[in-house]
Amino acid sequence: MINTQPIFILGTGRCGTLQISELLQSTKVVESHHEYLFENILKPAVLYKMNYICDKDIRSILKEVYTPAIHYSSKKTWIDSSNALPWVVQPLYDLFPNAIFIHIVRDGRKVVSSFFNKFNNIIYDDESVSILMNWLEGEGIMPPPEKKYWRPTPLPGEDFYKEFSLYDRFERLSYYWKEVNLSIQSSFAFIPEAQKYTFKLEDIVSDECELMNFFDAVRVPYDSKYFQALKRPVNVAQPKNYLLTSDEKRKFNKICHKTMKKFKYLDKDEYVVEY
Repeated sequence: MINTQPIFILGTGRCGTLQISELLQSTKVVESHHEYLFENILKPAVLYKMNYICDKDIRSILKEVYTPAIHYSSKKTWIDSSNALPWVVQPLYDLFPNAIFIHIVRDGRKVVSSFFNKFNNIIYDDESVSILMNWLEGEGIMPPPEKKYWRPTPLPGEDFYKEFSLYDRFERLSYYWKEVNLSIQSSFAFIPEAQKYTFKLEDIVSDECELMNFFDAVRVPYDSKYFQALKRPVNVAQPKNYLLTSDEKRKFNKICHKTMKKFKYLDKDEYVVEY
């Protein structure tokens, strides 16, 4: 048995985590997963975020999933790249105090547009949100663990709590982009500096030096061929750009303006992906 280094790559989804995971797996020097046992983690992670399960319980769930996988890995580095993890960074660090955490951020306009136009039934659809919110209010039974049901809604006292029930799907997705990225950054306050990194997808696909920095963070030897590999988008549901309409821009900015400013996207135009 070897002492395997766990690395957790965190993001919203539609932010390059699948492509990055597959690229790392292709190096043959790490064991890299995209959304490892996703539904086993997503539901309890959201319940934990919404204060329905305690620290002890979420650590028990995470330990059951991740400890054997890391323990029996034949590689020196074991990676999970997943959007189920933004709300459980602190419990993961408690379990794996040597873990490395990497936050991948992508321009919220592209993330929200991609989810909204290309993945209609897997996140924040009207029916699934209604079922979850009714259960949270004590009506019906708990939704099944399918991922379409388990995305966070604001808690009492949090931003957007009062208006969330009136949001349309585009607004809910905008809230999600804001919530995930701010949750990760908030959790990073508890992680030692040497064990946390934040990268923008736009930077690592356009600036080879930044991609080299990313490979340093995941402890993988760099080769220039990886930079070329990232030029080809993967997991493309529709090879088409959907730029935000004026109404969508208004909705998005109302919810995400401060977060876009935090990640320095406000001064940049919405870009077009080349397929």
